[in-house]
Amino acid sequence: MKPEHALDNPAARLLERLHSCIDHGDKAMARQLLSSLESHQDGPRLAYARWRALSLDEDLKPAEAAIRSAAERFPERPELHHALGWTLSELGRPDEAIKALRESCRIDPMHADSWHDLAIALETTGDQQGMREAFTRVYELDTNEATTPNLFATEEILAWADRAVRLLPQEVQDAVRVLPIFIQDYPDDWILEEAPWDPRLLGLFDGPTLAQWEGIDGPGSTPHVYLFQRNLERLCPDPRLMAEQVRITIHHEIGHFLGLDELELIDRGLG
Repeated sequence: MKPEHALDNPAARLLERLHSCIDHGDKAMARQLLSSLESHQDGPRLAYARWRALSLDEDLKPAEAAIRSAAERFPERPELHHALGWTLSELGRPDEAIKALRESCRIDPMHADSWHDLAIALETTGDQQGMREAFTRVYELDTNEATTPNLFATEEILAWADRAVRLLPQEVQDAVRVLPIFIQDYPDDWILEEAPWDPRLLGLFDGPTLAQWEGIDGPGSTPHVYLFQRNLERLCPDPRLMAEQVRITIHHEIGHFLGLDELELIDRGLG
């Protein structure tokens, strides 16, 4: 078996295909490619890919065992500790997750994903101060790195948003005619000063609900929706995936405009 530093081009291409299959949820092909790669290399990149493939299963215990072993074998790889922390969070073990995520942040203080998952884990334990400090770090790292061009034009995002609105029942479409949609890279500072404080929000509804808006007599606050393009692009670099995520986000925020809370949105598949 070749060491990872000797990874040849065919193996590198297999690894790239493996991650693509995982991104698209193709478990069968991912397992085939993973089996092929086992004979090519042994190192942290393969260990990380193995964890990603195992994480497609509903039972995350095999993924936990695999990534814990990998983090012990390659203790200076932050992505492995981050993966362990994410898995432990998903398994409902936030205290253990926090330990792994703090280790990832210690190894690489610039690893924004680790800080983000750390903030979420800290929130689970009720550590609001720690959560907000970690979210602040995420915001600093994300905005400092935003030097590359956007993946999509603003017009494309707005077109997908318009298509999402046109998928709604006509009475809802009529109701949201007063609802402008704004595109910006990241949430503004004022947005991050209130719950949920998350700098990686995909969208936000702000202003009065429809019922409140209809009851306003004269000038008042205008309802509107924000879409945060850089956050959406981080999650969905592929146009097909982006169009679907814009649809989900627009429907979610319109739900808030119609007066639905988070639990009601989850019940309707828009959480």
